Amino acid sequence: MYDVIVVGGGPAGITAAAIAINQRMDTLVIARKWGGQTEYTMHLENVEGREVIGGEALLDAFRRQLDYLDFVRRFASVEEITPREKHFSVRTDRGERFEGRTLIIATGASPQRLNVPGEERLSGYGLSYSATTHASLFLGKDVAVVGYGRRAQFAVADLARKAHRVYLLAPQPLLETPLVDKIRQMGNVEIFEQVTVKEIGGDRFVESISFTTAQGEEHLLPVKGVFIKLPRKPNSELVQGWVECDERGHIVVDVHCATSWPGVFAAGDVTHVSEQALVHIGEGAKAAISAYQYVLTL
Repeated sequence: MYDVIVVGGGPAGITAAAIAINQRMDTLVIARKWGGQTEYTMHLENVEGREVIGGEALLDAFRRQLDYLDFVRRFASVEEITPREKHFSVRTDRGERFEGRTLIIATGASPQRLNVPGEERLSGYGLSYSATTHASLFLGKDVAVVGYGRRAQFAVADLARKAHRVYLLAPQPLLETPLVDKIRQMGNVEIFEQVTVKEIGGDRFVESISFTTAQGEEHLLPVKGVFIKLPRKPNSELVQGWVECDERGHIVVDVHCATSWPGVFAAGDVTHVSEQALVHIGEGAKAAISAYQYVLTL
């Protein structure tokens, strides 16, 4: 019986497992692979080195600790979690079953894809799903943001302070809000609404994005970066139905990362928090400490 089972191998899950181990908890982390939003590096033409992600050095230290302690990790996909009396049963796709007194769910969220030519090939070569991680790499460049909700709008507002020009390609009409009104007034932002993206162009790196309007007009914009900021799907299926989630599927947590089910904690993109890796590191640490304190009361 483990004290805590961490499900997920992104920044929140890695940090939670490392902190739990440091608290001398009997810990198991189950993940398909290490990574989460930091799993790929952005490569840009004429830009040397890799991007700097806040907290990456700390995250690397935690990851190395888990790699060294190979008995605390299993690389597998969790297929089922069953609450039992005062503990939880976790089954993986390898047929293994593990028991834990507490759970930390750090399964992240899945980005919505455009499924257009060039998207998969240029991912990490000018195409990103995280403006908070990669926006600073596009100083003085022309970029496009594909999306319509608050995530896309905040990405545009952020990029407008760094990029030369920002195009917002909204598949749906934008609702008039103070944030939308503000980005409409930004001199280096151009908005296209009710568009359909057709292709992301470029040989080795992103060079353009093409789309059509609702009126059938075709456009080709020369850009060096594309940020896809469509609604993401929280990976909360394992606990939906017995742990409270919001209307979009995010696991609802309190300030201690505790969920509605005693002994279950959650951190990272599967909850409704910032996309920044540094924030996820903090949330993972908080969840581990909360799980430790919970175990002390059993």
